[in-house]
Amino acid sequence: MNKQELLQFFSDVKATLQGFLNVCTTDDDIMRVVNLERAKANIDIISIWIDEVIEDINSDLIPESFFETLKHDVEHNIPTQYYTSFRPNESKLLSYQYISEQLSGISNLIEIYSFYKALGFAQQNTVLVGANGCGKTSLANLLQKSLNVSDGIVIPAQKLLIFPSFANTPNYSSAETHFHTYQKDIYSDKVTFEAKEMGDFEYSLTKKYGSEMVKVMGVLLGQRQLAINQASTRYKKGEKVPIEDFRGILDDIIDIWNFLIEHRTLMCNDNNELKITYKDSTYDAHQMSDGERVIIYLAGRVLFAPKGGIIIVDEPELHLHKSIANKLWDILEQKRPDCKFIYFTHDLDFATSRNCQKGWIRTFNFPNNWTIELIQENIIPEELLLKLVGSRKPILFCEGKVNSPDKQIYEVLFPNYTIQEVESCKNVVNYTRAFNSISGVSQKAYGIIDKDFRNPAQISKFEKEGIYTYEVSEIENLLISEEFLSEYCKVKSETVDVEKIKQHVLSEFKNSIESQISLYLAAYINYMFNECHLRKADTKEKVQENYNTFLLGIDIEETYKKRKEYLSEIIDSKNYKNLITVANHKGLTTKVAQEFGLRGRNEYIERAIQVIRKSLDAQNIIKNYFPDALTH
Repeated sequence: MNKQELLQFFSDVKATLQGFLNVCTTDDDIMRVVNLERAKANIDIISIWIDEVIEDINSDLIPESFFETLKHDVEHNIPTQYYTSFRPNESKLLSYQYISEQLSGISNLIEIYSFYKALGFAQQNTVLVGANGCGKTSLANLLQKSLNVSDGIVIPAQKLLIFPSFANTPNYSSAETHFHTYQKDIYSDKVTFEAKEMGDFEYSLTKKYGSEMVKVMGVLLGQRQLAINQASTRYKKGEKVPIEDFRGILDDIIDIWNFLIEHRTLMCNDNNELKITYKDSTYDAHQMSDGERVIIYLAGRVLFAPKGGIIIVDEPELHLHKSIANKLWDILEQKRPDCKFIYFTHDLDFATSRNCQKGWIRTFNFPNNWTIELIQENIIPEELLLKLVGSRKPILFCEGKVNSPDKQIYEVLFPNYTIQEVESCKNVVNYTRAFNSISGVSQKAYGIIDKDFRNPAQISKFEKEGIYTYEVSEIENLLISEEFLSEYCKVKSETVDVEKIKQHVLSEFKNSIESQISLYLAAYINYMFNECHLRKADTKEKVQENYNTFLLGIDIEETYKKRKEYLSEIIDSKNYKNLITVANHKGLTTKVAQEFGLRGRNEYIERAIQVIRKSLDAQNIIKNYFPDALTH
């Protein structure tokens, strides 16, 4: 189908619907069974939508490879023809009533079109990530309703794979018919039934699910036997028949299975029965594990998918070990390069394993309205980004590694945020900026970094971007503040003198004053270079002159002198509160740990975090050191 043919198709659909409406308004009998007001409203919606689609076609937004699929979607969801004459036993009223009811399918059609449009009309493989309850299965079912068997298939998440045994090898023609009929069915376990006794169950749906493997194995065994028969017939006629011609699709699946499953071998014996050999024993295929069965099921569905079709897979990792799932889908994608794969998953490891377009299901409004957003290239690592865009809470990036004290403290203090540790201060700044630049994301990202030796100008600049510091130089200093030490002693029933602890901390800080000044000088020089905007010049000499002028502005001696005076004043006045705002010295926490008779700073930090989790007063003490923008 070319562009003009598709445009003509949509023009004909509009004319057909208008003709249907004209008949309804002039036939008294039809008016009794058709709700004209509702039919007119639906046709108006369809006409507006068709105009939008025509605009997309004329602007070449829709690729030609998607034309047939789009046409079939329309034919499946809304009436594209009506009759004005009927045979004697046919009911005109029922026919028109059915068409009127079918018009309500426009909402499904619009949603399906929006889905494919968001994905670039399925021109490349795609993984869509969504949390539980985001409507992934409902979306998969809706897409299956729209797909013509020649356009593609949907592989559901719900699988009850009971392995069949056949008395005779199924006839391929009959098995293929049953298989294609099965591919059109929509299975949904979102049903209920009246259970009068504890032994009752929903028989009809269970039978459908339980028969899935019958359909798959039936067509696989039948096609394999047909391939053998056809090759044998040619061989008997004297033709040179390649060994490959004796193989069926099932043989390819056996090879895949044996590649993925170690230490066991799957084979098909002379009676066309699947068997597994392990060491010196052989057993029937129905004794396979869930994961081993699902390999055969998934491979069978994919390898029998229509040529050039769309393969939609709900929870592709179900029952499979991560390493096997990734390898299996790598193989199946290689086997079916003509098809486009669309995966629905909540498994971030699987999502990041696919080398393809990625997106997320941002919102779902029951029963059939989804917002799909593609993930664009971003400085944030892909796996982390997929995790965060699915969060319903605002994001708070912090320094530290997995399960760092930073994250543990923030999770207690800020329960309304998704806390994400990203190791360095640089990552906190960059990731916060990058996340907030993503379009279509409803939540906002914030950052929290150590104060270190930052000056008020730096802090103010960061705050404008949602990146904040607390009132001490590093997070451990929050755990040695006078107020927290007192609360710690109260919760832990310690009798240690807090004043004595403060004296020892001050003494330790005094002994390290030179290193503290040196750290400050390095931070000061880095800041000067980062903020430097060297004046432009048109000669090398002028550039050198400007550079020398810049260097003269960095007065290390004067800066050293002022810093030493400031720190000495803190020590002489025993100003403990100011000390923890400027100290960048992990040995101070070690000194506190010693006063409590603990083995080291890590043990004290662990116990301090326990106090924060247990004591509301401790939480409030810590919160007082954070900006209101985060705590309120």
